[in-house]
Amino acid sequence: MGKFIPGAVLLTAWAGSTLAQPPIPPASVVRFNTLCATCHEGECSARLSFRLDPGATDSHIRRYTGDIPQQAARELNALLEHMKLDCGYYAIDLPSPKDGRWKAELLQQLHAAEERAYFIPLGNLAAGRHRFTLTFEHEAVVSVQLVSARFDIAEQSGLRTREGKAAAVLVADKPGDYYLRLRTEQPARLLALDMEPLR
Repeated sequence: MGKFIPGAVLLTAWAGSTLAQPPIPPASVVRFNTLCATCHEGECSARLSFRLDPGATDSHIRRYTGDIPQQAARELNALLEHMKLDCGYYAIDLPSPKDGRWKAELLQQLHAAEERAYFIPLGNLAAGRHRFTLTFEHEAVVSVQLVSARFDIAEQSGLRTREGKAAAVLVADKPGDYYLRLRTEQPARLLALDMEPLR
């Protein structure tokens, strides 16, 4: 008969409870990546001992978000831990269009209205220049960042639309997964995003 190892039971129970957690909804992931990630990108330790005191983290989160539901605060805290431990973005559980054309319905789910910002997973891009054409409901001034999975950023800021459209050409230094982070000076609804590689 094998030995009883209490630590193994506790570890199994902890792993089971972790696996049972439902995915964090896209709304919280997008808000984290447009509000919190801009300060915490690259603050990685990859050690469980880095876990922050929940009370202190909750106060820190609410200092920037204001009064939000407890569940939303817990989700932002989990995302902060994920970024610090895994040195990467939490996966957004939404499909990316294979043709490189995002429509309003999908973009709305990638919008953090409180931050006047969007965070859009682009999937795997080849190294080189890429054009991003944005179509807004009305005129807007927008900053566009192309962000790699390792937090390298190429940026074009202060881009002004003409007849609701603007285009940014940004460079992916290496092949890999990339994201587009947009922030407008005033609230603006993004109707379409078209992405194309350039020779």
